[in-house]
Amino acid sequence: MTDLAGELTDADMLAMWANAPINPQPLVESDPPDEALAELESRITSMAARLAAQTREWLALVAEFNRRKGWVQWGMRSMAHWLSWSCSVGPGVAREYVRVATALTELPLVDEAFAQGQLSYSKVRAVTRVADQVDQTTLLEQAKVHSAAQLEKVIRGYRKAQRPDRPVEQRRKARWFYDEDGMLVLSARLTADEGALLVAALEQARGTGLGKDDPLPGDADALVALAQTAQAAGAVDSSGDDRHLVVVHADADVLIGADQSPDAICRIEHGPGLTADAARRLACDAALIAWVSSAVSPGKNLRLGRKTRKIPPALRRALRLRDGGCRFPGCPRMRFLDAHHVIHWADGGPTDLENLILLCGRHHRSMHEEGFTLVQDGPQRWSVRRPDGTTIPAAPPLPLTPPPDVPAETEYDPDALRPDQHGEPFSLRDSVDVFCRNPRP
Repeated sequence: MTDLAGELTDADMLAMWANAPINPQPLVESDPPDEALAELESRITSMAARLAAQTREWLALVAEFNRRKGWVQWGMRSMAHWLSWSCSVGPGVAREYVRVATALTELPLVDEAFAQGQLSYSKVRAVTRVADQVDQTTLLEQAKVHSAAQLEKVIRGYRKAQRPDRPVEQRRKARWFYDEDGMLVLSARLTADEGALLVAALEQARGTGLGKDDPLPGDADALVALAQTAQAAGAVDSSGDDRHLVVVHADADVLIGADQSPDAICRIEHGPGLTADAARRLACDAALIAWVSSAVSPGKNLRLGRKTRKIPPALRRALRLRDGGCRFPGCPRMRFLDAHHVIHWADGGPTDLENLILLCGRHHRSMHEEGFTLVQDGPQRWSVRRPDGTTIPAAPPLPLTPPPDVPAETEYDPDALRPDQHGEPFSLRDSVDVFCRNPRP
């Protein structure tokens, strides 16, 4: 049933398929036996305990570096700023690391359990929020009993129960952020009289239909109307910066509808992207500023020379568009910035774009009062040097050798991080009551 060349014909292959076993062996190996799966589980949980112990060791180093103010030598705003710059973590995460590391220095029992891999970082972070109010022994016992999620609920419940005793200024707050959909989310806690004032203003805006065709706009429209009213009133600001303006960056082709590509620039400054239609709507009655990203024309508005050291609005806008924020390495500040003369005006430096750089107030003082200097590396490119002449990189280089590790012989109990529960129901009220009955001495 083969041809002259000895190769299988279609008939041969059909016969082989017909004679093949009904249940052939699978090509992929089956799951490992239960013993191997149990070993994998043990490795995961014991390594989690090991990571907890190493995290505690790292936080101890952070606390010591902060105690000795090692971040000052780099001109950083704070320990959290240095940590964000040197270890590539977000500013919020860095602040939390520093807070927890500092709190652990006053909690020897919790610190010891953390070092032994008995508490996770999530649990330690939770208990340090109330470490100044609850007895340390109680915190440790509750952290071992509850899971991380339960412990978070207990801490929140305790803080809620204690809120009436907190000063009013500590309870007032307002925050805003852009969510994953690009929508702005607002939340606020105000005193009763402040809240009544805000509600009255919202009711007035909703009742009069400020800035809206609909005489009875909704709450969101009323809030926007309040913002428009505040914008129309203007703001007192002697710096020349447009701090009260809403700035939109958009390519010219986007505004005329010629560019619909996803790479086209169309976004709120320091915020999410906008649709082309939204940008064109805003441009109907807004001021437009032409900006060439590859070069800046030496116009008279951007080259004032020695005539004045005051920064006019046009030059201030050009600075903000070029720099985006504070140019000090690692500084995340993007608002309330100062325009700094690289060569001081009193020393003959002109008030030109090439001689100006944006710095936050903290780093502006560093240049004038703490011995830090700017060195020009190219057209509109500068590097910062410490008082000893060391150049501060935009991001610190990775170490050439790996950091010392925990000795290999160190072993951790796979069950060390498991909560000490035996199936009993979780009572939030009883757990919060434990905290309330055991205040810190």
